Amino acid sequence: MASTTVSLKTHFTPGEAWARASDLSRFGEWLTLHDGWRGELPAEIGEGTAVTSVVSVKGMRNRIDWKVTEYAAPRRVALSGEGVGGTKVSLALEIGSSGDGSTVELDVDFTGPLVAGPIGFGVSRALKGDIKKSLERFDKLS
Repeated sequence: MASTTVSLKTHFTPGEAWARASDLSRFGEWLTLHDGWRGELPAEIGEGTAVTSVVSVKGMRNRIDWKVTEYAAPRRVALSGEGVGGTKVSLALEIGSSGDGSTVELDVDFTGPLVAGPIGFGVSRALKGDIKKSLERFDKLS
């Protein structure tokens, strides 16, 4: 298993952060793990929404069939997905108030045979760096 949770204080108000974080079409602008959507994105998302993407960690790409498992606007969105080789991924993004800005927290978990043992340790380290970089990119969105 490879998992990490990273948070970052942003200059966005909670509403501005939520507008960016909940817009699936913008994931490619900031989420380093995201390697593109497969198929059309829905105009609106909510619990039960299904989408497919390619996720890449340490050069390992996997097609993931996602389902939105939690959608609590304007605070939290969570997705869980299954990929090739028994890989399972969960991603939760939470927005909170922080002074005149907001805090964005991203929690990502990978499980399955492809991320077990020593490989899982390497993936976990890479994942933490990727998520930190993602949130830094998120903070620079316009």
